[in-house]
Parts: sequence; structure tokens; C-alpha cells
Amino acid sequence: MAFIDSDAVINVEKKNGDEKNVDEKLIKWNDIFEKLLIDAKKLVKDLSEGINYIAVSALIIIMIGGAALVVGLDRGEGKYVAVGFMIFCICSFNGALTLRKWHKLKNRYSRLQSLQKEMEH
Repeated sequence: MAFIDSDAVINVEKKNGDEKNVDEKLIKWNDIFEKLLIDAKKLVKDLSEGINYIAVSALIIIMIGGAALVVGLDRGEGKYVAVGFMIFCICSFNGALTLRKWHKLKNRYSRLQSLQKEMEH
């Protein structure tokens, strides 16, 4: 007559239960990482668009300053030229600072943007 060790049976059942539990956890983690990947792609895309928006805004600011200078020069009077020149200087300075910030952000996140392009292909 053979004796069955009840502790061994319990350990085998526990091991099988743990393997199923690990498989379920892996499936859940896989789902979580897939969702994070989708969110990460959207985040990088939004970040890239935001960085490019900064450059466009800087150019618009500089163009507004240039338009103010042209209007001042067109009027021909000293006070209009002076005000147009002041607006141009302020807008150009602001635009230059904004372009500098764009350049820094573009360089800072260039690796992230290249990874996004690799993931798209």
C-alpha cells in the first residue's frame, strides 16, 4: 500500500495555483504596458506639437513687431516712428527669447522625438 504525502499534494496544487496567478498578472501587466505605450505615443506627439507651436509663436511675435515698425515709418512722424521702433524692439526681444526656448526644448527632447519616429515605422 502506497502512502500519499498530503503536504506534497498541497505544495503541487499551490505551485499550479501560483503559476496561474503569475500568468494572470503577466497578462494584466501586458495590457497595462500596451495602454501606456499608446499614451506615451500621444504624449510625445503633443509635446512635439507644443514645441513647434513655440517656434511659430516666436515668428508671429517678430512679424507683429516688424509690422508696427513699418506702420510707424509709413506715418513719417517722429513719435510714430519711435513708438513703432519700440514695439519692434520689444517684440523682437520677446521673439528671440521664445526662439531660444524653442531651440533648448527641441534639443532636450530630440531623442524622445526620434524614438517616436522609430515606433511609427
